[in-house]
Amino acid sequence: MHTYPVMLNVKGKAAVVVGGGLIAYRKILSLLESGAHVTVVSPALHLKVEKLVVENEVTWKNKLFETSDLDSAWIVIAATDKEEINEFIALSTSDFQLVNVVDDPQLSNFHVPAKVSRGDLTIGVATGGASPVLAKVIRDEIATIYDEFYEEYLKFLALSRKKIKQLDVNRQMKEQLLKKITGEEYRKSKEKQTDFIKEIDGCLKLQLKLASIFHVL
Repeated sequence: MHTYPVMLNVKGKAAVVVGGGLIAYRKILSLLESGAHVTVVSPALHLKVEKLVVENEVTWKNKLFETSDLDSAWIVIAATDKEEINEFIALSTSDFQLVNVVDDPQLSNFHVPAKVSRGDLTIGVATGGASPVLAKVIRDEIATIYDEFYEEYLKFLALSRKKIKQLDVNRQMKEQLLKKITGEEYRKSKEKQTDFIKEIDGCLKLQLKLASIFHVL
């Protein structure tokens, strides 16, 4: 299956999850973590989903699925335990809606990869539906390489990039600096990161001082 990998910004978007079981719960959590507004359509809920309803994390429609439940949806997740209902949900979506049918990639127009998240770093693994189990195995292997330290490392990279953009040097020099801090010695050393920020701050202060001197002259 040929797919086009993207990272979606779903913050504030309307998402409808049809189904109230554990699989639906996992899909709901992922959407909530990404900032989507989630509506659950199901006549019955797992206790974990019910807890989200009680805490006002999601909106619950206590009913069987109807096509009108998708009217305002941007993302649709078909997560019931009946294949024929999931198929009906998929067929009820418009060409302008994103739909994922659990365990049936052929009926879906997008898939959620197994992912590793470290702050702003997200690594996804997908197999085109051939083997979700393999995707999870590879994800777990990647997670041991890119551990929790990378969350702070990404913050360092973001701050460094912001400061480097302010330097009065040519584009090539900026690109060299940005590449330099992706090296292994910076990934695992808080000391190296701190020293680099101090050096850049020193350059910026000197740059500002020189600018003020030339302004006076």
